[in-house]
This record gives sequence, structure tokens and C-alpha cells, in this order.
Amino acid sequence: MKNFILIGCLIGGIVAYSGNLAPIASSYKQAMVTNAVEAPSSVQSVHEIEIASMPPATVANTTYSEEATKVKEAVKPSFKLQSVNDITLFDDPSAVIKKLGKPEQIVEDPYLNELYTYQYPNMAIVFSDGMLYSLEIPENAQTIIIDGIQLAATIKALEEALGQPDYETEDGIVFERGDALLKLFIDVDSNKLTSIHYFHRASM
Repeated sequence: MKNFILIGCLIGGIVAYSGNLAPIASSYKQAMVTNAVEAPSSVQSVHEIEIASMPPATVANTTYSEEATKVKEAVKPSFKLQSVNDITLFDDPSAVIKKLGKPEQIVEDPYLNELYTYQYPNMAIVFSDGMLYSLEIPENAQTIIIDGIQLAATIKALEEALGQPDYETEDGIVFERGDALLKLFIDVDSNKLTSIHYFHRASM
């Protein structure tokens, strides 16, 4: 009889134990699912915190880099007056003809026999004893090419490109680069450009 009672108690205990285990297992499973859903959100939150806590230096460096790029793009070329309309101060008549072709006409100076001018549609090139004396661009010229870069043949455009004139004269302004000079002849009354001359210091 005692044996039956003991067996009954054991069976009851097992059933009771088994009955309580299912809710626990179910709760555990539900908790696992909930954690799995919330995990990406938690990772995202951590990532947002990391971004928010990035040092200001990172932002500053990026901004500085962008500004440096803008400044670099805005840098203007440095004109040395090595050539004007593809002609240098050291070109002789044969070099000029090779570059520009034969002139429309050659005019001798009526007062100085050593001076003669090669006339081209957009400029006149004066030689003295076979050496280039000056290159003259008339007032009706629309453009001028300095050191291979084309510019508008206006006072404003040339000042923006070359900077402040090195000095002024009664009849114009002069840009100086070593022995090379570019002079803008300006009418005193109208303040309009009348011609542009490119010449060597020795020609003054």
C-alpha cells in the first residue's frame, strides 16, 4: 500500500513539473524572438550614437578640404608676358612669317629707315634692323592672346588678368614682367582703350 502511495506521488510530481515547464519554455522562446527583433534597432542606436559622438575635427577637416579645392580652382594663371598673339619679343621676320604667314603689306617708316612694319589683319609688328621692336594691337581688336591664353581686349579684362598696372603714364598704363612690357594706350578724355603695345624694355 505504501508503495502505491509513493508511486502516485512520484507520478503527480512529474505531471506537475511537466505542466509548469511548458509556460516557462514558451516565455523563454518569446523573449528570444523579442530580443532578435530589437537587436537591429539597438545596433542602429549604437551607430547613431557613434556618429553623434564623432570629433568635430572630422567635420572641420572635410570642410577645409572642400574649401581648399574651391580655392585651388579659383587660382588665376600667372602671366609672364612671354608671348602675345603667339609672337615673342625674340622673333625675327622669318619666325613671324612662319607663324602667321606673309603679311598683307610691309611699310617702311618715313623717318626712321631701320624701322619697318609687317601689317596683319589683327595687329602690326614693327621690326628694327631685323629685330622685333614692338607688336601693336588696334583698338577694334576683340581679343588678345597672352602666354597662350585668350582674353578680351579690354581694360577691365586685362587688369583682372594681369593685376594692378606696374605704373601709369600720361597716355596709358603699363604691365611689366622682367624686360617685357605691355602698354595699354588710353584716351584721356574718353577713358577708352586706343591700342595695346607689346615691347622689350630696350625699345623704350
